[in-house]
Amino acid sequence: MTVLLRRAVLQLAAVALLLPAAAAASAQSFGRDVAVPLYTPSDVVDGLYRHWAPPRAAAFVVSAEKLHAALGTFCAASPGADVRVGSVRDAWREAAAAWERLAAVPIGPLIERRSVRAIDFTPTRPQLIERAVREAPRGPQAMERIGTPAKGFPALEWLLWTKPVASGSQACAYAAEVAADIVREAGALRAAFEAHGAREWDNDTAAGAFTEFVNQWVGSAERLRWQEIERPVREARSTSRTAARFPRHASGATASSWVTHWEALRDLAIASRQEVPQPGQAVIPIELYLHGRGQMALAQRWKDNIAQADAAMRGLSPGAQDRLLAAAKRLASTKRLAEEEVAPALDVSIGFSDADGD
Repeated sequence: MTVLLRRAVLQLAAVALLLPAAAAASAQSFGRDVAVPLYTPSDVVDGLYRHWAPPRAAAFVVSAEKLHAALGTFCAASPGADVRVGSVRDAWREAAAAWERLAAVPIGPLIERRSVRAIDFTPTRPQLIERAVREAPRGPQAMERIGTPAKGFPALEWLLWTKPVASGSQACAYAAEVAADIVREAGALRAAFEAHGAREWDNDTAAGAFTEFVNQWVGSAERLRWQEIERPVREARSTSRTAARFPRHASGATASSWVTHWEALRDLAIASRQEVPQPGQAVIPIELYLHGRGQMALAQRWKDNIAQADAAMRGLSPGAQDRLLAAAKRLASTKRLAEEEVAPALDVSIGFSDADGD
């Protein structure tokens, strides 16, 4: 055996000895009996498009259809009938929550279709809603001519709470058309996510989708921090308003919306189950991906940071004035860690997002 060949054999043997040790260190650091697999971007993307988005898209369709049916029943009732708007409001809350579970971290079809703008445009524009009511559009083509600020969940919230519609009214008929528009978007999203879930991801496409996911996670955390919590508080203080104008405030769904948004971020960030999923079997959260890449110390700091943010968000409500800015500060810390350390460890570059605050 030549000197070079002997050296190569010794090097391979050394690597073979180190691999089990590295796997054991990963397992011990993660507090589990088995090592964490070396996940790839394809594994993460596959988990998102097979196990994360499709069931949420399907649930959104079901709740959107219930909302449309509830409005149809209410609007068709005679003015003296015992049909209450409360059932429609409950259906709105259910559908809005299902939408938020799907769209909290927008990926793939949600971006391609610009769905957030299409059915969750904010702030609400009452004048445009009232003009749309007067125009009385009927059917998909007519609704396409109505601007997005007069459609979607915020418009329905205004029609159900701020200026409640009456059964049999033209405003009620318009509300039903808005709900039908949401049903159509929900169906299109379900079909698009099903198609994405059935595809095979090559390395380049998976790398792009993985980068998109990480960027959208960071942007979503910043949107929750700035647009949904901190900005309304600071605007109220600067204008001496008696109350901050938080999203979903008319329906009283602000706190539950924050919970839904944060839970989506948390569940995509850290593992919530004791099992370590094999590629293709489940969603791969960022924490597990870091562990699989040997970044055990960073994974632990990431997990600790998310736990601190979770504590800050737990039980948060618009009335908890002394906690709001503290929670926003904790979310800002999470975003910084994601941008400055986690993303580089994932070989991802963070780009500017519309969600970025001041």
